[in-house]
Amino acid sequence: MRRGAVAGNRIVLVLVIAALFVPVLALGARAQGPRVLVAEIAGAIDQSTLEYMTEAVNEAVQGGYAALVIRFDTPGGALAETEAIASLLLSARIPVLGWVGPVGAHAWSAGTILLQATDVAAMAPGATIGSVQPVVIGPGGFEPVTDPKIVEAVVESLRAKIVLHVQPPRNESLARRFVVDNLNLNASDAVRLRATEFVAASLPEFLALAHGQRVVIQEAGAPPVKDLVVSVAGAELVEFQSSLRVRFLGVLSDPLISSLFLILGIYLLIFGLSAPGHGAEIAGIIVLLLALVGLGFSVDPIAILLLVIGVIFIVVELKTPGFGAFGIAGILAILIGAVFVAPLRPPQFVVSPDYQVLFLIGLLAPSGAFGGFLLFALYKVMEIRRRKPAIGAMVGDEAVAVDPIRAGETGYVQYTGELWQAIPKEDLAPDAKVYIHAVDGIVLRVSALPPPPPPESPWRRRLGGLLGRRTA
Repeated sequence: MRRGAVAGNRIVLVLVIAALFVPVLALGARAQGPRVLVAEIAGAIDQSTLEYMTEAVNEAVQGGYAALVIRFDTPGGALAETEAIASLLLSARIPVLGWVGPVGAHAWSAGTILLQATDVAAMAPGATIGSVQPVVIGPGGFEPVTDPKIVEAVVESLRAKIVLHVQPPRNESLARRFVVDNLNLNASDAVRLRATEFVAASLPEFLALAHGQRVVIQEAGAPPVKDLVVSVAGAELVEFQSSLRVRFLGVLSDPLISSLFLILGIYLLIFGLSAPGHGAEIAGIIVLLLALVGLGFSVDPIAILLLVIGVIFIVVELKTPGFGAFGIAGILAILIGAVFVAPLRPPQFVVSPDYQVLFLIGLLAPSGAFGGFLLFALYKVMEIRRRKPAIGAMVGDEAVAVDPIRAGETGYVQYTGELWQAIPKEDLAPDAKVYIHAVDGIVLRVSALPPPPPPESPWRRRLGGLLGRRTA
């Protein structure tokens, strides 16, 4: 009996151990297959994008992934960060695949530069790349940047990345066409002109096409930076999740968000200085600091000066009565400073014209709304300051005697539902209707007869004479 119990216990123990280790073994078996880490570059390229891609490359290398795939849908962005990301991709010790997708996506301006820095590139049908030529918004609309220093620097930077692709080879002549001619390519034209290697409607299709592709990244006369074969057939796609720090920096580093934070912080500071004690000034300082973090402290001195002058003018307008001249000048200074602070000028930023328009509309619309609200508030403040005492407006209004009142003595009348002390010119019976002739402190001077109309002003008398109207 004891031997049977021991045998039963051993069987149970074996089953428990099997139950614990079978899932682990299954996970290990699944982990032996190829895995591909998928990162995404969407929206404007900025400092947060660099931090994001640094984490993604490190995760792909250290995590043993077969390749890193970057999904592009971007209007472009900061050139310095773009160059840093491109160097990171070209020097990564694993294959880096670039895909512009899904259908209808684009990788314009700096996005095209990054796509050319990937080892194997593909585009979804309907996707677009190109428009690398820097542009600015001037009085006549979009104006291409023609400064040879900037243009040639961007051309040579893009060409240097293209020439590194020994296998598969890329067309280095496209560098000048992308920048100088503002060339745009769809998916099929990009393959035909050797800007990309494949047309793929989805990531699994792209991986199937890229499998077996040899990648050689090498400068002429130098040892290869990369020489490997892509092996990603049937690989598991793993979406990259960045750290909380990078995600928060991504929100702050968006040029539109950081510029709006700057404007909001300025107006909070203005309201806090004009009406201290409610915490608006503290909130304004915090929001301003967040804006400066997002902008990377790359704010022009002219923009800072205009913003400071705008704050000073508006505070002066709120503190001293005037005609609104300081307030209007302050709002204009803040609006102009907001345009100057927009970090979208080459050579620091290379973005598409559409994104520049969206940026300026998004920046100026809230600024204009804040300015309009402030002008309305200033108007109401001035209206209250210049309004005549409301107590004089009672003259000529009707009131009703509450008790019998003798002439020259003090009694009570009811006016707009309130009891007022009143001194009548005549004896008054209860409920008698009277007219207010004057206000002496808190005492009304009343009479049963209405007060005489105010004398007509001389200019109205002269106007009536010109019009042929007889005046009294």
